[in-house]
Amino acid sequence: MKKITIVLTFLAACGINAKNSVADSYHYTPYIGAGYQFNKTQLKQFRPEYQSGGFYIGSDYSKYFGTEVFVNQSGSKNNGQGEKLKSSHRSYGLDLLGYLPLGCAQKFSVAATVGIGEYVYKLKEGGLKHYNEHGWGYRFGGGVKYAFDSHWQTRFMTRYVKFNHLDNVNQAMEYALSVEYHF
Repeated sequence: MKKITIVLTFLAACGINAKNSVADSYHYTPYIGAGYQFNKTQLKQFRPEYQSGGFYIGSDYSKYFGTEVFVNQSGSKNNGQGEKLKSSHRSYGLDLLGYLPLGCAQKFSVAATVGIGEYVYKLKEGGLKHYNEHGWGYRFGGGVKYAFDSHWQTRFMTRYVKFNHLDNVNQAMEYALSVEYHF
């Protein structure tokens, strides 16, 4: 009898709390964003650094969870291994984001992200040889986000990317600063 009373009390408490949570948790918000990205990649022969621009389209399903689709593109860069080696990169994919709002006003949030993307690296050696490396990269990262108002936000994110089945590319670190508009 005592166990049944404890279980019923627990279920009643969960039911009361669920009503309050549902009223507060669902706040679907689509958004678009654009920003600057610095990418340090580790290839077998050298370690290029890319500066790229990117944009993303996403949705916040609550103040704690969201998803986004991203695209990044860098320009061609001379990599210092003799004047004849140039490279560039492009990536696109999907990220899942988790947020932890801080403070009473909840303008600051700590963010964590995990995702997957396809990365394409183009290498030109002396104008004679062209290499294209492409494959999947698994992204893990975190950062901070600040809301100016209900529509405009900015964020700084850093991500570690581990590549799968690429011959010459081992890993990368990405640092991104961006601005986003929530509808």
